[in-house]
Amino acid sequence: MRENQKIKCVNCEKEFDVALDTKPFCSKRCSYIDLNNWLGEKYSIHKNEDDYEKDI
Repeated sequence: MRENQKIKCVNCEKEFDVALDTKPFCSKRCSYIDLNNWLGEKYSIHKNEDDYEKDI
């Protein structure tokens, strides 16, 4: 039953079969676009000021 399930690509929102090896992306292209966004610093993970004090 899992092979018939559809999910949305986190990049382009196209529906695709959950059995694909590229999930959560519908294709290698979408995964590379996401990787490029991380490497190009379009995405970031923010820390609170308090988190910096815990690192010390």
